[in-house]
This record gives sequence, structure tokens and C-alpha cells, in this order.
Amino acid sequence: MHSACTGPNSLPTPTLQYPNVIHGQVYNLSHPGPIPIGWIPPPYEAVCTVIIQDVDQGILMEVNTDSKGKFRVSVQDGIYYLRIKESTLSSVTGPYDARNGVTLEVKAYFDNGMR
Repeated sequence: MHSACTGPNSLPTPTLQYPNVIHGQVYNLSHPGPIPIGWIPPPYEAVCTVIIQDVDQGILMEVNTDSKGKFRVSVQDGIYYLRIKESTLSSVTGPYDARNGVTLEVKAYFDNGMR
């Protein structure tokens, strides 16, 4: 299954092949120089690929974000982890428990290793 967002301001409702929806934003963990205390990662506003993984870190699917780094995908009942394919450093988020027709708002992180 593959779901792609088509425009910068559009997040299409996923085809509900599965009862649960995971949607969210990619954030940029990269920061030039020392990271200030209290720094909050900004949205990563670029098209990238969110990798959806199972509890064993096996890849289940890949989902493209829109140009603002937002994504949406329908999934079966289960526990999921997310990472960004284009990240130099692997920043996995989760676990996210999607069951019983839930809609989860989640975060994923892009990290190019710049500090």
C-alpha cells in the first residue's frame, strides 16, 4: 500500500482499506551549532518519505508527505514505528498503537546530523 499527498495544502482522506488512520507532521531535528535550551524542532517543510515499521522494525510501507511535511495513511490494527527515509541519522518515533478505528496524530523526525 502506498499513499501520497498531492499538494502543499491538501491532505486527502486515505482510502479506508484499513480501519485506523495515522496522520502527522515531520519535524526537523537538525540545528546548526549548539542546540539552545528549550529549542523546539520546527516543521520539516519538504516532501519526504515516512517509513512505517512494525514492532520488529520491519518495513510495512512507505508514505510520501506533502510539501509541508504532512502525511496520512490508513493501517490495520497494530503497533507502529515511524522513521524518515531521507534522514542521515535514523530517528525512530513510536510506538503508536492503532486499534479499533482510531485516528492518531503523530510526529516523525528528519535528522541530517548537522549540529
